[in-house]
Order: sequence, then C-alpha cells, then structure tokens
Amino acid sequence: MPIAFESDGRRLSDTRLAVRGLIFLVVAGLAVAAMLARSQGWFERTVPVIAELADVGDGLPAKSDVKFHGVLVGTVDGVEPSRGDGPHRVRLSLLPGRVGGIPATVTARVVPSNVFAVPSVQLVDNGPAPALRAGARLPQDRSLPTVRLQTSLTALDRIAAAAGRSGADPMLGILTTVERATSGRGDAAVRAAGQLNRIVQALDGAMTPDGTVATLDSLARAVTEWQSAAPDLLDALHNAVLPLRTVAQQRAGIAELLGSAITTSGTVDSALAHHGDQVRAITANMGPVLDVLAEGGRNFPRMTTSVTRVDQRFLAEFWDPQAHNGTAKIILELAPHQQYTRADCPRYGTLEGPSCHTAPVNGPSVLDRPGTATPAAQTTGGEPERQQVAAIVGSAPNPLADLLIGPLVRGNDVTVTREPGGAR
Repeated sequence: MPIAFESDGRRLSDTRLAVRGLIFLVVAGLAVAAMLARSQGWFERTVPVIAELADVGDGLPAKSDVKFHGVLVGTVDGVEPSRGDGPHRVRLSLLPGRVGGIPATVTARVVPSNVFAVPSVQLVDNGPAPALRAGARLPQDRSLPTVRLQTSLTALDRIAAAAGRSGADPMLGILTTVERATSGRGDAAVRAAGQLNRIVQALDGAMTPDGTVATLDSLARAVTEWQSAAPDLLDALHNAVLPLRTVAQQRAGIAELLGSAITTSGTVDSALAHHGDQVRAITANMGPVLDVLAEGGRNFPRMTTSVTRVDQRFLAEFWDPQAHNGTAKIILELAPHQQYTRADCPRYGTLEGPSCHTAPVNGPSVLDRPGTATPAAQTTGGEPERQQVAAIVGSAPNPLADLLIGPLVRGNDVTVTREPGGAR
C-alpha cells in the first residue's frame, strides 16, 4: 500500500503520521501558551499592593511600569474606577526581589515615563521605614513637586486641546486653513495690511517725535536685560535672605549666647573691681617678663625651626604612625679603648696628617689593667699620708687635718722650712 511520506525509507501508515502531527501541534501549542503565560507574568510570584489615586491622568493601561528611584519594581494589573468622590484603586504587582528596598511610607503618583507620554506609576520616597508588605495601600503623593507637575501637565493638556481641531474638520494643515481664509479676499487683505502699516508708523512717530529709540523698544530691551540678569538677581536675593533666615531659625540660641555674654561681662567686671590691686601688680610684674621675651624674640624663629626639624626627623626616622610605636636605629660598638697616639696618624708616603705632630707619644693606656692600682690610690688615707699631714701641721695625726689637708698634699712633694726668727 502506498504511503504519503517516505523521507527515510521507513514504511509509516497515514494514521501514524496523523498521530505524530497531532502530537507535534499539541506540543507546539503548549510551548506557545507557556511562553505567552510567561510573558504575562503568570509564573512569577508578585507582591500585590493597591495605590489609591485621585487622578490617573489620561488613563493607566494594564502592564504599565511601576518605578521607584527610576528602577522598575513592578507593573500595573488594572484600575478600578472611583465610586462617587472616592479615589481610583490601582492594583500593582511588585517584584519580590525589589519590595525589600521599598519603605512602607512611599506614596504614588502618575507621571509620563517617556517622550511619548506613556503613563507610569512612580513611588515617591518619604523617608526610612520598614519594608512594604503585601496588601498595603499607598496614598496619592501630595507634595509640592507633584502638585506642580500635575498642574503643568493639566495646563499642557488644555493648550493642546485648544490648539487642536475636531475630528470632523476636513482641513489637512495650516496652509489649507490660510488658503480658505484668504480665498477671494486679496484686496481686503492688502488694504488691511496698508492701514496697519500706517497705524504703526503714526504710533511710532507719536512716541518718538525726536527720532530717538521708541519707548516700547526701550521697554523690550529693559525686559530682556532683566531676563538675562534674573538668575544673578535671584542668587543675590537668596544670599541676602539666607543669613536672615539662619538668624531667625537660631533665635533661641542667639538669645542664650547674648545672655551668657552679659553674665560673663558682669562676672569679669566684678572680678576686676574687687581685685584691682592684684591686676595692677600682675601687670607691673609682667613688664620684665615681656622685656626678656622681646629681647629674645629673634631666637624664637630658630627655636620653632629646630623644633619642627626635630619633629619631622622624629616622625620620619623613629615613629611609625601605622603601628603606633617607635623604632630606634642604634649602632652599638663594643671595642677595647685605646688612646690615639702618633703611631695611629694617617701617612701616605711622604704625606703625614696634622695629628702626627700633635698627638701624644706612645704611653700608658688611659685605663689600667685589671688588678693594678695607682700609687696615689695605695697611699690615699694611709699611714704615710697621715704622717705627712702631721709633719706639716706640727701636731699629732687627727681626722680633721687628714680630711682638709690630705687632698692638697696628695701626689705632691711638700718641704717644711723654718721661717727665720719665727717658731716652727
């Protein structure tokens, strides 16, 4: 039996092909339906809230944007018209990921979202508050910027309505309108233009008989100058009003400050009245101090410069501001002390340093070796020294003579001679 399609050489009956086609159509229909449902947001979990608006402009269609701080946070599900004097109930579906950043104090207003005047709902932030919850009711924003915006939109709508024409008007444009208005009236239009020209010339001659600039022209120029200078005038006015506003707002603080100043002045006056003598004495005693400061004034710059250098060097070399501690860099050298002699002076061939003729000759070291003592140390306070002091003073050894005369004769040769004609 022949078959309808034999693409791969397999024998399939028409019934099987029909079943497969139906299955394909069902799957394709389900996929399209799922995509449509996804585009309509049926699979998304949203947070429903209601905005109560007294004015929705020219209408608020479904799926209109809902924005907060310029970020899309949801869409409009629908609008329930007002009943009587009540507000319109606008059902909003907000994204769960965005609701956490929207405070419960927000208010709603309808604004155009683009140049084509497509309306959208804007949530106005009114300060920090807990996050918005499902089922919340958002009142209409009645702040001054919103009122100005609505007034401007209403005025523009009225202007557009007045400038437009009805739908039954068959005219196609402004040129057609002018053509119809002037059709068959050319002579009358020419006469009217000539009369208008004569009227303007007569008015100009009456207002400027001496040929100077017309008053209207001067007024127009003055208005233009005022218009160009208006921002500067407003800024100057604002700068002049701002200090006065600050004084008015801080009136209580200024009054308290003046009261404290009066009290302080009274206290100072009382103190000066009761301690006049002390003040005069202090003033008199400060004269020499000021004289000393004046005489040494030329040293103050050097002192401050030195202190600044020390401070900079301290911060650069010693103090670590990040670790808040100091790090000292010290070179400690431990070496035996040896006196510099002429043998240590520098020599380069026949050239010799200045110290080769001024340095001490090789001699004993400054520090004695351990375990040795100087002869003076051996006789200090000893019996030979006491006998020498006793021989000088001519009396028996005693502690007072040893204490007073011992340091004078220690290390010296003393010879006692008899004065001619005198006692020993």
